[in-house]
Amino acid sequence: MKVFLDASFIIYLNVDLPEEDAEKIDALYKRLVENEELYTDPLVLDEVIYVLWKKYRIPYEETIDMLDDIIIPYVSVLPVGLMEYLKARQNILKYGLRPSDALHLAVIENSGIQAIVTEDCDFDDVPVKRIWI
Repeated sequence: MKVFLDASFIIYLNVDLPEEDAEKIDALYKRLVENEELYTDPLVLDEVIYVLWKKYRIPYEETIDMLDDIIIPYVSVLPVGLMEYLKARQNILKYGLRPSDALHLAVIENSGIQAIVTEDCDFDDVPVKRIWI
């Protein structure tokens, strides 16, 4: 199955969590890497870098190293272009999504992706399966 990784999931791979939650996140990522085709987009990478610095004070260099070590080797980064913007406009109006989520959904739809790994409940109301721990 084609699966899109949202920023919330990637962020949890790089922050201190209660042990039980960290084990669930790590196990889910391992299962996904072993069994699914994984995708994301540059907006997710941008959000991960920014949120980890702004909210958790994790230096940019640490986050970039984490992305380069455990995400980029296993996850295809799909482009965001005009076709995604055009689809995102519709998604904003149809589902009431924030612009960045509407762009992620456009990437998902335009790429034939079946599921998204995200904590974001806004994706419960769109035609894609939401996976969470």
